Amino acid sequence: MKYHIEADDIRQLANIEAALKIVDHTTEITTDGPADFRLIVSSSSDFTVKVTAPDLPETENSWEISDTEIMDPRYDGADRKQRVKELVRLGIIKIVGRHLHIQPPWGILSGVRPTKIYHYYRDKGFTASEIRGKLITIYGLAESKAELLIEIGLRQESFFTSDRIVSIYVGIPFCPSRCKYCSFSAVPLGTHGHLVKSFIDSLLVEIEATGNLCREYGFAVESIYMGGGTPTAVNDDQFLAVIQALVRNFKPVALNPDGLEFTVEAGRPETITATKLAIMNDYGVTRISVNPQTMEPKTLELIGRYHTVAQIIDTVNLVKNYPQMALNMDLILGLPGETRDNFRQSLARIIEFAPQNITLHTLAPKRASAWRKEFSTLQLAQENELRETSEEAIANLRFHYFYPYYMYRQRFILADLENIGFAKPGVENIYNIQMMEERQTILGLGGGAVTKWVVGFHHTVYRHQNPKCPSTYSRRLQEAIVKKAQQTRLLLG
Repeated sequence: MKYHIEADDIRQLANIEAALKIVDHTTEITTDGPADFRLIVSSSSDFTVKVTAPDLPETENSWEISDTEIMDPRYDGADRKQRVKELVRLGIIKIVGRHLHIQPPWGILSGVRPTKIYHYYRDKGFTASEIRGKLITIYGLAESKAELLIEIGLRQESFFTSDRIVSIYVGIPFCPSRCKYCSFSAVPLGTHGHLVKSFIDSLLVEIEATGNLCREYGFAVESIYMGGGTPTAVNDDQFLAVIQALVRNFKPVALNPDGLEFTVEAGRPETITATKLAIMNDYGVTRISVNPQTMEPKTLELIGRYHTVAQIIDTVNLVKNYPQMALNMDLILGLPGETRDNFRQSLARIIEFAPQNITLHTLAPKRASAWRKEFSTLQLAQENELRETSEEAIANLRFHYFYPYYMYRQRFILADLENIGFAKPGVENIYNIQMMEERQTILGLGGGAVTKWVVGFHHTVYRHQNPKCPSTYSRRLQEAIVKKAQQTRLLLG
């Protein structure tokens, strides 16, 4: 739909457009031409914001708020400036959402990391109860989403540590095949397998250089996360070489009283061998992910995963021989052709495996995925069914003593839902929390890996991404090592 905007502050136009896209993904705006819908937006110095849709009936064409809460001394000037933008967004989704019969459950929060708003307010000294009220009245969240956000935020607080502690992410960008929904930095072995050896050789060099950097500045490494791609897609010898290098360079500086948290995102069950599991056991891996995404054979084939349900079961049974390794399993809600019963049955089977972590994803049309262009043609469940299925799944997990501990959202995610990690009490994955909340520096190694330096009281994030292509990564490795070392010294030295 095309919207004609009249705003007394032209600087609000981008903010108005972003708010409109929450309730109408097809939004276009104009300030001087014909349109389908007119909006008048005004704000004043006393934090009164008014949004009017003059072409609607008088009973539903206006929304207004006068915000006195923002004068609380815990706020500063930047907070008050931001509040005006937030109130404008709220007014937009209230007026237009009501007209379109859309009530976005996450209100005006459209970013990837909604829980950051909780920690932002906690840093300012607000209580969880005060924050809950703001989430509903200022940000427009449904009560259930506000409660979920508060619960996760409270659970995360004890994991935030000093600025001399870092985590390590290792990206190995190879997979047996590329899933249709995937947008990660990953290439199939069938077409890129010839690049594995040179990539692994380069990765070992980067691990050594980063270990030296950590020792130079006395950084303690709290967690290591091997992702990708599928780290277990490489052969046993290559996998062993990477594991050994990581332990040699980072384990000696671990400060975690329980030892270094070490996760391998094995993902695809057909890549997990008895030898690789023995390697993980010998070198202190503490968590492994076996991610079926669904337990429906037809769906596995449809999404481009060429393993069987039997292989999932066999792999989980192999992992169970190493009870010291926590098991995570992923499922995706909303896969094409799947009903509520399909997802319910997949989740029931996953719970029967008794993992310590379960991650529930919701399908989203990712820009770099094979499905991006044809997403609108897929046979997808209706929004109401997806929301009801999600609520039922969360209740089921709680019944089995799994609790949410981290969360993120994606653009255009189905039914305006979210991705949630659940864990048994005391078995939360530290890396997932630190990566998502951006309260700790994470040094990214390997293909497409992102380094995020977190600096200062306000947790300002500076980013650097390694090349995604394995060949380009190897070719530009020395340049990347030098640049990341310089940035680390500048920001954290």
